Amino acid sequence: MTKSGSTRRAALGLGAGALAAATVGCTPQWVGGDEDPYAPWRLWDAPELRDTPAALVAAAMLAANPHDTQPWRFRVGLDAIEVYADLTRDLGAMDAALREMHLGLGCAIENMTVAASANGFAVDILPAPGPLPSLDAARAPVLAATLRLSRAAATPHSLRAALAARHTNRYAYDPGRPPNRDWIDLAKALGGEAGVRVQLMESGPRRQAFDAAVLDATEAIIADAQMIADSDRWFRGSAAEIATHRDGPTLETAGLSPLKLTLAKWFPVSAETSHRAWLDLTRDTQLASAPMVGLIVVADRYDRPTALAAGRVWQRLHLEATRRGLAMQPLNQPIERIDRERQLGLAPEWERRVARLTEGGGQATFAFRVGYAATEAAASPRRRLADVIMG
Repeated sequence: MTKSGSTRRAALGLGAGALAAATVGCTPQWVGGDEDPYAPWRLWDAPELRDTPAALVAAAMLAANPHDTQPWRFRVGLDAIEVYADLTRDLGAMDAALREMHLGLGCAIENMTVAASANGFAVDILPAPGPLPSLDAARAPVLAATLRLSRAAATPHSLRAALAARHTNRYAYDPGRPPNRDWIDLAKALGGEAGVRVQLMESGPRRQAFDAAVLDATEAIIADAQMIADSDRWFRGSAAEIATHRDGPTLETAGLSPLKLTLAKWFPVSAETSHRAWLDLTRDTQLASAPMVGLIVVADRYDRPTALAAGRVWQRLHLEATRRGLAMQPLNQPIERIDRERQLGLAPEWERRVARLTEGGGQATFAFRVGYAATEAAASPRRRLADVIMG
């Protein structure tokens, strides 16, 4: 055995008996280990996991999710995987309706469907019905969906390689190079059967209104002491914090230039300076350079199956973009302000403002930008499999 293969096996701690036990719900000791916070990006396709339900969970862990909170837990059996919302990993006032949490769970489910075919499974997804759970609900995990598994012939998926290559890219995009036509056509066709649609904007009054809404919402979040505090508490500014928590936004994923990244590491700045830098980056780099922006629109953004479906559409959009060399980034600030207004019982000013951006009716639940980036995005830290599999 090669040294790298030996290291990987040691990190996973696998054995045939332990694997069988883990997949029927026992304590998953076999997926522990002291691997670094970025190891899941390399170990998710380990031979020891292939053709097991655990391989689907390993793929789910790489999905997009709000603020890298990774708000998921999984109960793994031989013929089913239950997906739970981990309410202890909420964003507080930044996700007052737990809407973004469930979008992230939808992203994880989509990754599992991509991984399923290559590992010899067919998947039937059964979302939990009803509205999103309350932020004030009990802290116990809440079932979001069940994936029924059945054996099928292993078939390579066109997006499989994109699972570990997809990262949120906050750098400048090429403003003169919009996405290619086949991605645009695919985006417009996604989600129809689930009542989800994608709206794209390149230029014109609606695009200008979109950019202004993102900037104004960013300023409103910064001015909202509770929202910005709930966002800041997830930031991991040092290698020690990353190693301890294995989650959250980091300096490496912020879209900073090499010089600014170095300065930020050596000379910590005040929260006020950091927030101003976020606003400046949003205005001067992310919006200014984006050749295209978009919205994911649904009938009811607070319906749980709909939120999961919208998350699946975002993940599929991002995987398809990654396969084509495109970069993507969420710009959800206006919709986060809608949730905050709703939480505080305020007049729905942001609801009305975002509604004016939405063609054809419906409710926007996700906003983003897309384009070609010259700078490759960094990976975010990820928790161990042992952290997310329920005993």
